[in-house]
Formats: sequence, C-alpha cells, structure tokens
Amino acid sequence: MTRTIFTGIAACVVVAGLTGIGSAAEEPKRGGILEYGVKAEPETYDVHATNAYGVMHFLPQHYSTLLTFDWDNFPELVGDLAEEWEMSEDGMTYTFKLREGVEFHDGTPLTSADVKATYERLRNPPEGEVSARQPLFESIDTIETPDDDTVVFHMKNPDAFMTQNFASPYNSIYAKADIDKPGNWHKDHVNGSGPFVFVEHEPGSKWVTERYEKYHHDDVYLDGTIGYRIKDIVPALAGGQIMAEWRSVSPPERANLEEQMGDKVKFQSSPWLSESVITLNSKFEPFQDKRVRQALTMCIDRYKGLDALGKLTIISDFPSGHLLATSEWAMPEEELQKLPGFSPDGDAAKEEAKKLLKEAGYEGLEFVYSNRGVQHPFDQIAIFLISEWKKCGLNPQMVTNPTAKFVEMRSNGGFDVTIDWNSAFLPDPTQMLAKHLSVDRNPQNYAGVTDREIDGWFDQQRRETDKDKRRELAQKIDRKAIEDAWMLPLTYWARTVPLDARVMGYRIAPSHLINTDWRGVWLDQ
Repeated sequence: MTRTIFTGIAACVVVAGLTGIGSAAEEPKRGGILEYGVKAEPETYDVHATNAYGVMHFLPQHYSTLLTFDWDNFPELVGDLAEEWEMSEDGMTYTFKLREGVEFHDGTPLTSADVKATYERLRNPPEGEVSARQPLFESIDTIETPDDDTVVFHMKNPDAFMTQNFASPYNSIYAKADIDKPGNWHKDHVNGSGPFVFVEHEPGSKWVTERYEKYHHDDVYLDGTIGYRIKDIVPALAGGQIMAEWRSVSPPERANLEEQMGDKVKFQSSPWLSESVITLNSKFEPFQDKRVRQALTMCIDRYKGLDALGKLTIISDFPSGHLLATSEWAMPEEELQKLPGFSPDGDAAKEEAKKLLKEAGYEGLEFVYSNRGVQHPFDQIAIFLISEWKKCGLNPQMVTNPTAKFVEMRSNGGFDVTIDWNSAFLPDPTQMLAKHLSVDRNPQNYAGVTDREIDGWFDQQRRETDKDKRRELAQKIDRKAIEDAWMLPLTYWARTVPLDARVMGYRIAPSHLINTDWRGVWLDQ
C-alpha cells in the first residue's frame, strides 16, 4: 500500500508522480480551443445547489469567486474578485476590497451588492432553491456593503475554515438582479464574470464557450473551450476527439493510453479528497437496528478488497475513516482498526456480522443497492460490495441509474442502500465531516438522520483555534459516525489526469472540483 501524507492546511497537498507540467520559463501561446471530455451531464446550471462534477467541469469557467488558490503554491490564497482582504485579529470580521471595473457577461457592473446577495443566498436560500453547503455559512452573522467596492462579513463566532471557504469554487458570485428574478433562474441560465462566456449547451453532446474579452485577469490564453459528453476516456483521447479529461483515469486506462499514444500523452497524479461512502436509508426498517447497520460494514473486508480495487480503479488502496487516513486529523490506524468494518481480520469480522444479523432476526436480509451509472470507481466498488455482502448471507440487488436520475433518487431518499461520496477541496474537518450534521442542517445527509451530539461537536471544532483540541473533537465525530454506521466509509480516491501533450499550464489539485476555470491553460500547437 502507498500512502502520501497530507500534513495539514499549511502543506495540504503533496503531488505524487507529477509529470508533464512544463517549464515555468515557457511563454504561453494565445489561441486555440481546449476540447475536453466529461462522463456526466450537468443536472443543473446552479453551482450553489450541487456537489456533482458534471456541473463543476462546465460551470466554474463562467464565474468568479472572492478568493481563489495559487495553483503553483496550493493551498495559498490569492484574490479573484477581491483585490485586497483582511481578517480582524479576533477572527470576527472579514473585509474585502473588490476590483474596480468588473462586469458580468451581460454588461452590468459587479458590485458589493452582488457579493452580498450571493452569500445571503448561500446561507439562507429562497424557498424552493438549494444551497448544498449551507452549514458552512452558519458562522456568518451579517454582511455590510459600505460602498460598491467593499464587503464586510461580521461573524457570530470565529470559524477555522472560513478564510479557505471564501475560495470555494462553489461560491460563484451571481448578479443580484438574477438572484431576484422569480423562480430558480440559475437552474437553467448562466451569467457570470469568469474567464469564459457561455455559448451553448447541447444536452448529451457538448458545452461550448468563448473567451471573455473583458475578464479582470490577464492569464486567459484560450479562444474558448468545448466540453464533450463522452462515455469512455481512452477512445476519445487516443482518437483525438478530446485533449484532456479532468476527473481521472484508472491504472488500466493509463496503461492503455500510454501504449496507444506514446509521447503524445502525459499524466499528472495527486491524492484525491473524494471519499466513497455507503449510505443507509434511516427509513428502511431493518436499518433502524444498529446491529444490522454494523453487520453491513463488518462484512466488508477493506484491507483485502481495497488492495485489489486500487489496481483496477481510481481509489486508494488503504482503508480510511471519514477523516482522510493520511491527514493530520485522522485517528491512528490502530484505533481505527477497533471500529466496526476496519478489522484487519476480515474473515473473523464476517463471522461476527453473521451473529449480529441472526440476533437481530435479519439473516438473509434483502435490500436494493442503488449504484451510479459511471464506471470508475462505481461499478468496481459495487461488484466488490455485492460480493462481500453475499458472503455474509445477505441478498442485495443492484439498480444502476444515470447520474441525473441517481442524484434525484438519492436526494429524495428513494433507496435502501446507495453509493455516496463526500468531495472536499481541503483536508479540513469542517469539509470532511459536514455530511454528518443532522438532516435539518445539511441536505446532503442522505441517510436522513439527526444526531445533536455530532452537531454540537461539529460546531465546537469549527470554533476551536487550538489544533490539538480541534483534532480531538474531529476524531470524536469520526468515531461516533463509524460506530453508528449510517454512512459507511470505504476509502478516499486517487487521481491521475490524462492530458494531450499539447496542453500546457494546467496544475493538478487534490480535488476534481477545483481549478476548473482553465485560467493559465494554453495549447502548444
């Protein structure tokens, strides 16, 4: 097993096997259309409402955020819309000075009123609209706009994650005039101030953009982009339809591309802050018995299974709790191994799981496992899970749906057991654990459970400035979530991005949800 260590926020990314970046001395060339592939269709145009990469590989190029990351020195922050910013010594006030002269793509000026309206929507969405990460804004008390170029955030309490949160790619700044339109205007429309202007979307086919000539940064070299809806990476890239795929290739796909393309393809690799989670529906009567839930996770031999899966698909080959095992926040492995589902003796754990099922009266339990219709890593994980559960005498049946239908089904609770994921862009407890907040605080708690003890610990860790105390609180949440077994952690993913050798200037990140606005990317052709 290979483990790349994340040592904390100050050095939260260690890129492994990074190749084909290109020299910093190379002069970027202007022009050309970047053609890339995406395996998923966007189920909405509203970045605030989603966690799906099928949205995040199309929409962020149209929008700006207050802050962003320096991709050469990740995770250091730099300004996007904000030209200057400061946090008060007590962490209770954030002040942003906006760049002057920024315009939305429709020609209207971008002012502090738009920033305020955006963050009000993020923390308190209108009825019928969704803010998928609403709990991350609970620490904000009030937002003031003393003039058109200044935004001031007053906090209810210090928040250890808030500075990084201002750089979240999900916090796209919308125009207040668009937010005020009746209905969820952003579900079907695009109007941002980002580097590329929306041209057209042909569902199931392509997403087309062109460079925004009035963009407020000077690092946009492409004439435009086309994102194609693809089924398989290898034929699309090797056949010349696309120049990149931003999610990942599996080890077999990488070998295939290397064989077919030789020096015409290159790769960038990184740890990946996406966690695979198996979520159990709290409304499914058998799962209301904790013994049944624990039996399901104890049937899964993570140590043997992940070692094999890591060679086949885009996941790490080592088990992890909800806190990334290689981060500074995770509990020691010897402690993790004492929790349900993490015993290194998988055979003994299965026997114990069978006893629990018998005691609960659910031997041979039948249930439906809802899978997402994307091959890597979902098909491989599904085959592994079904096999493991059958070894315990369980009788799972699998149903696979395309992404849009799957997302709707998962959100509506139309499943017994489903694959789920938690995608973070920093290895921070607030991001890695927010999914476990009670369902009335986080709509992405698809198990539909309420746990006020976890809510309390979560709020404490977010306010805590002492790292050791914060780590202790984070581990208490992780331990309880694993023991309660409503959401079963499997592991995190491993990312390898394939690029046509002509694609220059791209910098991989530990998430497929960030650095997707194509700033700095150019074509050597």
